[in-house]
Amino acid sequence: MIDISPATAPPVRMKNRNRHRKSARVLRTVLPAVAVGMTVAIIGQGAIRAMAIKPAAPASAAPLRMDNPRFTGTMKDGRAFLITAATATRDPVNTDQVFLKGPELTRGYGSDKPTHVVAKDGAYQEEKGSLLLTGDVKINNGQGYQFASQKALIDTRTGDLVGGAAVEGAGPNNGSVRADSYSVSDKGDRVLFKGRVRTRLTPQP
Repeated sequence: MIDISPATAPPVRMKNRNRHRKSARVLRTVLPAVAVGMTVAIIGQGAIRAMAIKPAAPASAAPLRMDNPRFTGTMKDGRAFLITAATATRDPVNTDQVFLKGPELTRGYGSDKPTHVVAKDGAYQEEKGSLLLTGDVKINNGQGYQFASQKALIDTRTGDLVGGAAVEGAGPNNGSVRADSYSVSDKGDRVLFKGRVRTRLTPQP
């Protein structure tokens, strides 16, 4: 006798579950790799763009410039002084210093016989009370004496002047003097010449 039994159906659900597990394992492996790849690509693009964009050079600020400046003050003896120039340019390194073109100093400004000093160039430091004049320095003391030099350093607090260069001068009596250096003090009443001093006096009739 032959026993014919119906064939047992394969476990479809188990196969489906295995397929889902395999797919899940694949996704767990693939997705992180894809995410890492995308992140690297984004970072790489950002780095390339950053390298391509050159930082702009900082704009250099132009020095402060002024036309026809006026600086005034009072010396220790009570006399006023006035400094004028064609132009003044602020020193970008030392903000207390200004560079002057065509400077002129008047010591005793407003008095009857002021002293005038002119030059081609100058450097004025207000806090230090220092005025350095260079190039064709000419001094007129207001009493008929005139001097010419290439350099003069003036203390605007005291009015004293020190010339670190050769000087030539002439007086109202046609006398003249030459020296390697000079200084002026005591409101201009005292002028001291140093180094190879040569004078010429013209007798009065």
